[in-house]
Amino acid sequence: MHLRPAEPSDFSATALMSVDAFWNDELYAYTNVWREQYPEHFRYFFLRRHRLRYWSAGYISHVAVTDEGDKDHDEGGKVVGYAVWQRRGTSEAAKHWQKQTRRALLEKTLLEAEEFYNHTLRLDKSLDYDRLDIFRTESMQDFNAVSEMWKLQNLCVHSDFQRRGIGSMMIKWGQEQAEKEGCPIGLESSMVARPMYLKNGFRIYGNMHIKDFPLDDVPIFIWEPKGMEGKWGMQEGK
Repeated sequence: MHLRPAEPSDFSATALMSVDAFWNDELYAYTNVWREQYPEHFRYFFLRRHRLRYWSAGYISHVAVTDEGDKDHDEGGKVVGYAVWQRRGTSEAAKHWQKQTRRALLEKTLLEAEEFYNHTLRLDKSLDYDRLDIFRTESMQDFNAVSEMWKLQNLCVHSDFQRRGIGSMMIKWGQEQAEKEGCPIGLESSMVARPMYLKNGFRIYGNMHIKDFPLDDVPIFIWEPKGMEGKWGMQEGK
């Protein structure tokens, strides 16, 4: 098993994998209320998101791919994991990851126009757009006090390949970058993923409070490089 940068040709597989992995996830149950009635719209929700983030400055996407000898290996490798990182900040280290080519800017502009059209006409029938807006607003405020960081925006492992260390392998990439750059990693987590993040050295940094969410709080996790543990304290107001 190995990691490689994601490519646009991977996103059909990552969208299908995400549908399976997140079908019963409480975060998507909150935003994609009608996914059972409109499963194809739910799949396209992930496909649109993966494409847009791929072309957006500061976002880094990776896939985990099988090697020869791995179970269910396909010729060329089977995509069995997906992770999206966002580098936030204004330092030189951050700017290194935020460079954008002309093609990327064009692709992003076109995808944003599609997303605006989709949102305006409420075309995704699986999605409660009001709840999505609420979640995005809350999520943007998670790490207001942290000026430089990596944020793990999405991590997904194929259901047939879970509990094999693939999630930890994808997390390790971000930890190595954060260690080099002396900054933390942050994320929001569903219930099922929390033990994995704790196992990989994350701690609870605070909580999101979301209107009409089925649980009282959504925990926010932070990971800090060795020797810098505790430097970023707790979420403001916590």
